[in-house]
Amino acid sequence: MKNLLTFILLIIGLKIFATPQIPDILIYNGKEYEWSGYSPAFKYFGLNNFQPPEEAVITTGNYSVFIMTYEIVDKKLYLIDVEIEVEQESEYGSDYPPDLVNKSIFENYFPNQNRVLMDFYSNVQVIPYGEIIEVTKNDWTDIHWEDYLVFEIKNGTVITELDLKYKQLNRLKRKQFTAFKKTNEYQKAIEAEKENLESFNEWYRPKDFTIDEYLESIIMRLIKQLK
Repeated sequence: MKNLLTFILLIIGLKIFATPQIPDILIYNGKEYEWSGYSPAFKYFGLNNFQPPEEAVITTGNYSVFIMTYEIVDKKLYLIDVEIEVEQESEYGSDYPPDLVNKSIFENYFPNQNRVLMDFYSNVQVIPYGEIIEVTKNDWTDIHWEDYLVFEIKNGTVITELDLKYKQLNRLKRKQFTAFKKTNEYQKAIEAEKENLESFNEWYRPKDFTIDEYLESIIMRLIKQLK
């Protein structure tokens, strides 16, 4: 299970928590997906010193307090909702611990608005979805999703949008890594990721990753645009 968890974290680039974290949400073409990795609205909130209300509950499943919902409309990335968890009396009565429910507080920060353009955000965003596939070989279980959405976003505008199968994503990653090796950022990444590679290889993989193999595996987190 430890090996399985490590690979999941490598793919989606999340911090390690003892309890799974409540994901942010992306609405795209009318469907709801889990927003994986860096969530841009948190930077917006930090820059504007937006604080959660006192009623917000911090739990082991939601260290970040806020739950953000994004939507892509006409190739623009918007923040359309902000929620917190709050306590309410248990449905079984006051003798029981309170229930936790989601509460929208979007209007607290954005009165008279129904969405906010994330026009400061430029990144390559990968959203895994669909069936989870487990592949076990040499007592090691790797895991991936069946499908992936890939968005190249510049100043809140979606420049490229792809819907890929797992093998297609790997081909895209190889292409991006080949281009990345020709940039100055490649040498910087080698230095920056040394400790992460050591930690990753300590999880008793049957074969240690080289630095290039590791950088290729996380390449979508290292680049801001597609080549």
